[in-house]
Amino acid sequence: MNRATLELSGAALFATLLAAIVTWPQAADVSGTLIGHHDVYFSIWRLAWIAHALGTSPTHLFDANVFHPATGTLTYSDATLLQGLLAAPFLWAGVSPTLVYNILLLAGFAGSGLGAFVLARYLTGAMAPALVAAAAFTLAPYRIEHIMHLELQWAMWIPLTLWALHRTIDSASWRWGMVAGLFFWLQVISCVYYGVFLALLLVPVVPLLLIVGGARSVRAVPALAVSAVVAVILVLPYAWPYIQTSRMLGGRDMRDVARYSAHPLNYLAATSMSRLWGWTERWGGSELALFPGAMVIALSAASVLHRSKRWVFAYGVAAALAIVFSFGINTSVYRWLFERISLLQGLRSSARFAIVASCAMGVLAALGAQAIAERSGRWRTMAIPVLLVLMTIDGLNRPFALSAEPLMRPSSIYKIIRTAPPGVVIELPVPRLSRLPGWDAFYSLWSLQHWKPLVNGYSGYYPPDYVQTMVRMERFPDDSSIARLRTHGVRYIVVHKAFFEPEQYTALLLRMATQPELRPWGTYDDAMDDAVLFVLEP
Repeated sequence: MNRATLELSGAALFATLLAAIVTWPQAADVSGTLIGHHDVYFSIWRLAWIAHALGTSPTHLFDANVFHPATGTLTYSDATLLQGLLAAPFLWAGVSPTLVYNILLLAGFAGSGLGAFVLARYLTGAMAPALVAAAAFTLAPYRIEHIMHLELQWAMWIPLTLWALHRTIDSASWRWGMVAGLFFWLQVISCVYYGVFLALLLVPVVPLLLIVGGARSVRAVPALAVSAVVAVILVLPYAWPYIQTSRMLGGRDMRDVARYSAHPLNYLAATSMSRLWGWTERWGGSELALFPGAMVIALSAASVLHRSKRWVFAYGVAAALAIVFSFGINTSVYRWLFERISLLQGLRSSARFAIVASCAMGVLAALGAQAIAERSGRWRTMAIPVLLVLMTIDGLNRPFALSAEPLMRPSSIYKIIRTAPPGVVIELPVPRLSRLPGWDAFYSLWSLQHWKPLVNGYSGYYPPDYVQTMVRMERFPDDSSIARLRTHGVRYIVVHKAFFEPEQYTALLLRMATQPELRPWGTYDDAMDDAVLFVLEP
């Protein structure tokens, strides 16, 4: 085993250890517990749907079973295609979806740290400072703010794309240009948000890298063109379904875009889970805890002492641009771009640009740590290990509350539905529009057990037809709501006792019993309690 392989293996082990520490105690029970959040259940459904679609009808991959009769529903949120492709063989083999999800979650943390290591190792020429970049990117408090979002942990292709671009510029090799395009594509299919943000940042950063690279860098322009061509060829087929969905559903509500546009003060706000900095949450808000860590800030500032001023300048500018972009429509630049780039109009949270800033600051922190070590005299060999310990302490979190709810337990009601004749399913209670998403995340998760079309759904968007159905269902089981269900081909109606008040549950069953077109099929168990199954006669 050569030195490069040993270093990479050591960095992978280091990043994995940090991932376990920062998410503790999730790493201690990856097969039996989950972080209790609707988005976690949604992610498990996404992974399972991709595996199911690939094994049954790959051409209808994006036509997920939720929000029937809408099509393209997987594109209503990030499809997490790469994670789904990785998960599929294990799900086909019968591995627990909980285990598969948790491994992918931790892999997002550790893989991002490893990607930052590779980039910083190339720029600094040394392993120890590169580990600082790995720690910065793995421990970023921003990640804990989004611990429930699988796709937002998969940021490893951001530093790897930058690394490949550096190799392209330095070698003028079209092969490295192809690698850069491939890595960019992998980021897009891991997290559409980050793919769009990375593309936006690369527009000014690539010319900047050419400038700081000197006159010889001009010869790399053709190879960079190859990179762009490869990226477009690979991304366009994946982007096309999203473009179609965007045309149908329109952009995000501007109130949401404004709500999730950051302010400078948000970069002083850590998540409440942070042991040292949780008290700063008052300066943040939902998705606005963007504090990069005290040690990362200090080491980034120390990067001005580094001998390689060009990388300090380049990544200082990259970090500053990412931070400015995270301010969203609070700045005229992003507002101008938002009005002209349709892809941005589908993204409600510009604050998520903070992950790109975190990557750039990780490089700066590595440069700062290297500068400090070189000035530490006889303590030189101890400087970076001490800094890594301090960074780990800086990034410690309180133990996460994990859920051991039996939500994934096979239920007899879904066994009956799975073996029943074809038909569309609706599960009650449905949410009121003022209280979305209700229990729809659970219903989507439980559809893993039958995969029949489902009127309910949980995602980033709600199609107009779903909204109209929910309005009609407020008076169920009146003639209008039953007619609506018939129009949509609904055959199976599931009433979950656990989600009703006792009086409401009894009253609904009595009203349904008076409707001759609703035939009771029996009472069965779901994962929470009893559930009654009705069949809507044609």
